[in-house]
Amino acid sequence: MLKLTRAQQFQRAIQAIFGLIIINVLFLVLSPTYRQIGNFQTIFAQATVLGIMASGSTIVLISGGLDLSVGSLLTLTSVLVGTFLIWEYPVWLCVFLGLLIATGWGLVNGLIVIGTGIPPFIVTLGMMMVLRGFAELSAAGKDMSSFPRSFRILGSGYVVPVLIMTMVYSFVTIFLSRTKLGFYAYAIGGNPEVARLAGIRVNHLRLLYYALGGFMAGLASVVLTARLNFANSTFGQGMELNAIAAAVIGGTSLSGGVGGALRTIVGVLIMTCLSAGLSHLGIGSSWQRVAIGIIIILAVWFDALQRRRALQ
Repeated sequence: MLKLTRAQQFQRAIQAIFGLIIINVLFLVLSPTYRQIGNFQTIFAQATVLGIMASGSTIVLISGGLDLSVGSLLTLTSVLVGTFLIWEYPVWLCVFLGLLIATGWGLVNGLIVIGTGIPPFIVTLGMMMVLRGFAELSAAGKDMSSFPRSFRILGSGYVVPVLIMTMVYSFVTIFLSRTKLGFYAYAIGGNPEVARLAGIRVNHLRLLYYALGGFMAGLASVVLTARLNFANSTFGQGMELNAIAAAVIGGTSLSGGVGGALRTIVGVLIMTCLSAGLSHLGIGSSWQRVAIGIIIILAVWFDALQRRRALQ
């Protein structure tokens, strides 16, 4: 069983924070527009959706799982919530139904992974396509917009979205560090067989972790739909990879058993600041993807390197 020491985990957190500081100092020097207060407000607003989704991915990754379908789940939830709003259901009911469907689908992912024994990568990759298809069928080629103000306030400005994200990370941090269910996630991700022999109900808890991942994707969808005041079947493309990348850059291991919510938010800010900074320097989206891709490769390589050292 692999287990990084507290010193090694602390070192990884400090390295992520140091990377975030370096990126910001670099862009503050190179770009006058990056220094504006409004830019940081925009960064925080953009980080909320990815941050909420990445918090769910962090829990799943720590437990040794993987969910590639959360981006498509965000899309389907957005389309369904938009449809319910167009049908003039009460706003609270639309949000509740959206979160319920997203949580239920996360649970279905877990059931299939555990019930069939098929690797999570394959199951959730297939589910990604299934959910995308359902979203297109539900939207029927239509765009939905002009939602009630009481719904739009969930994503307007940056105060409410940041408040929601803060509440989410407070919950996930307490869940992972102060509850047995959180400790069990690390144990299962570190070595599921040892966890099973220790009396932990591995399969039941994995269902819970996948359901939490689905809930966070649904909540991110609600915030994004409210912010844009718009929903269609093109939302969420590639967001599942960004969520996983943010968790990995923050120090969560793809092999399970290592990670934390606060580290993930550092990873989210690194990705958001890098994207914003490159935009301020006039660098196009293609080169931004190249830069973020290189950082992801470096983060995974660094993770593998530290795990190899821990095994020695």
